[in-house]
Amino acid sequence: MDDPVDVTQELPLSDEGELPPETTTFWRRHRTAIIVVVVVVLAGAGGLAYWLTSGSSTPTGLVITTQTVSVTTGTIQQTVASSGTIEPASQANLNFGVSGTVTAVNVKAGQTVTAGQVLATVDTTALSEDVNAAQAQLASAEARLASDEASSASTTTIDSDQAAVTSAESSLSNAQTALNDASLTSTIAGTVASVSLNVGQQVTGTGTGSGNGTGGGGSTGSTGTGTGTGTGTGTSSAQIVVVGTDSYIVNTTVDDTQIGQIADGDQADIIPTGSTTTDYGTVASISLIGSQTSNVTTFPVVIDVTGDPSGLYAGSTADVSIIVKQLNDVTEVPTAAISYNSSGQATVTQVVNGSHVVKPVTVGAAEAGETQITSGVATGDKVLEQVVSFKAGASGTGGGLFGGTGGAGRFGGGGLGGAGGFPAGGFTGGGGAGAFSGGGGG
Repeated sequence: MDDPVDVTQELPLSDEGELPPETTTFWRRHRTAIIVVVVVVLAGAGGLAYWLTSGSSTPTGLVITTQTVSVTTGTIQQTVASSGTIEPASQANLNFGVSGTVTAVNVKAGQTVTAGQVLATVDTTALSEDVNAAQAQLASAEARLASDEASSASTTTIDSDQAAVTSAESSLSNAQTALNDASLTSTIAGTVASVSLNVGQQVTGTGTGSGNGTGGGGSTGSTGTGTGTGTGTGTSSAQIVVVGTDSYIVNTTVDDTQIGQIADGDQADIIPTGSTTTDYGTVASISLIGSQTSNVTTFPVVIDVTGDPSGLYAGSTADVSIIVKQLNDVTEVPTAAISYNSSGQATVTQVVNGSHVVKPVTVGAAEAGETQITSGVATGDKVLEQVVSFKAGASGTGGGLFGGTGGAGRFGGGGLGGAGGFPAGGFTGGGGAGAFSGGGGG
């Protein structure tokens, strides 16, 4: 038996007889935190590698599926789309035909009026005096003619007297017309759109313009009345504007690549801005003079609105589809059911007794996701249509490189992790699962 070893060692004591404080190393001070960091880094690296090399069990992003559809019979329309402004089909820009001081304004904007209704008047004192003077002049000329005829005056004298009577009759007619023009009357039935007159205002006679659409017309003055037709913008200097409310037009434009496709009489679908109701019309006129803006030439087109639909307001906008070609009772399939082989041949995949058979087809016109088939399949046949959709990652689950709201995916959601690649609660609050996703940080 070996001799016992003395392991007794004298402990150093301080002057007060106490043990000195223990010396703590860096490892002993920080070993718990170091262990936690190492575990987190290893777990995070493992979780990140897992999510970057795996996906959700549910596909995300663009997903292409197929569905069986029937070959149908329908109508295919080819259209030219545009937008325009709704305007009244008739508009009267009214101005006094004589000068004077306004003595009465009988209407205001928004008021309904009838054709021939007096809207305003000017002072008639001087005009009445002109009529009286013209009547006296005519009476005098007629008396002179009668006297000379009774005395068997010469032919020259009689002719001169007759010319004086004719001149006096013309002066009286003009004076009477001027007196009548002291009352400004509406030439159409409709609604007063604007009034630019006040009692006491001095006005200068300029005549009245009236027209179809928004075009300016002729003038009403002491020499007669004129009416014009146009599609331009009516004058803004009219003293009173009356618009018809029983018919409308749409002023629109088409560019130089479309002008050759449309023709007078083409049908048009009209949808006023903010409305879900479709109104109808026909192309009334096509201007052959275009205007260029930003290297694009456009041509004015006027569309007559059919009937008197409600909900139309002058000056409002509308979307217009001009139908330039319509094919009725055509065999059609969804455009997504058609494929093309390497030689450019159009094909469809027909479902026959549960089997898929690729059939060559001949295609025609296409519109709104439908394509005409002129040969290859018949109405009632079944074909496969490709359906392309987008599917976001599911909320609260990992998967996909860019996931959805709530934590699905490696870079989706609203926060850094959750229960997943990093320990739950280590860097986030209660987020969803994912390496870099979750329902919010915290």
